[in-house]
Amino acid sequence: MSNDLIVSAPGKVMVSGEYVVLTGSTALVAATDARVRVHLSPRAPDGSPPPVGGSQDPRTLPPEALLAHRLAEEVLGLLPPMNLSVDTRALREGDRKLGLGSSAAAAAGVVAAVAAAHGLDVTSPHVRARLLPIALEGHRAVAPDGSGADVAASMLGGLVRVRREGESVEATSVAWPSSLHFALLWTGSPARTSDLVARVRAAAARDAAGHERALGPLREAASRLLDAIERDDRVAAIDAVDAHHEAMSDLGRWADAPIVTPSLARAAQLARDVGGASKPSGAGGGDVALAVLPDASARSALEQACLAAGLTLLPLRLGDGGPCVELPA
Repeated sequence: MSNDLIVSAPGKVMVSGEYVVLTGSTALVAATDARVRVHLSPRAPDGSPPPVGGSQDPRTLPPEALLAHRLAEEVLGLLPPMNLSVDTRALREGDRKLGLGSSAAAAAGVVAAVAAAHGLDVTSPHVRARLLPIALEGHRAVAPDGSGADVAASMLGGLVRVRREGESVEATSVAWPSSLHFALLWTGSPARTSDLVARVRAAAARDAAGHERALGPLREAASRLLDAIERDDRVAAIDAVDAHHEAMSDLGRWADAPIVTPSLARAAQLARDVGGASKPSGAGGGDVALAVLPDASARSALEQACLAAGLTLLPLRLGDGGPCVELPA
């Protein structure tokens, strides 16, 4: 490869199935147009890093990018010595993560960049399906017990059903619902998924029966939401989102984990006030909330209410495509 190569991969938004996806239930996850950009470039004679934003110094590259790069070369073949950088700024607010799966997008983007450098068409569904297991393994550098839903969204794009069985991850693309109106609300507070999952697992170790009782309503709400979205049923989707929010709140109370924070509770109330519903997207504790709204006017009303409440309605699109090659700026 003699020229610079830039490949981008989308961040993700968890739509349904938080927590229960770790116990065999199906989750639904969407790609978003906030994208990580991976830059591969021929190494300069002096070995200096490429003059682009992101993690230019290999010593500062995130572990999932390093492992994904090594695994991709093991599977697809070695490339000449090259500089690698990963730019995750689109998935951040300054130095704070938005909770859109930057590490998953980095792993998917690096694997796709290596594939593109080998001449593969990373927009091909067949190629993406082939690359997904590599990206999943690379992401385990930072999320060894993760569901893989975020990586599946970043690699496949669009809307994806994900089910994990042991170490195996099944991912299937789903048609985008045309009548549903989505919005993403940023709480202003980043959260660590691993910390919250660890607290729930610790509570489950103390009380397995209580854990199963707490997961029951969440499993049911996630199934209802998945079904409503696949049927493109706006009324049922709003009802299921509200039930999903309440079930996540109940799980947090049972586990003594701050899954639904005051800001996430406030987001849910604001969505209800305009005829919709909102739930944490991801493990909770902050990050973003996903709202389903009855129409475009409700989104405008929600945006005004968020301004008054200190929340931010993110100008992001859901259902974005998977990895693609971009032209250098």
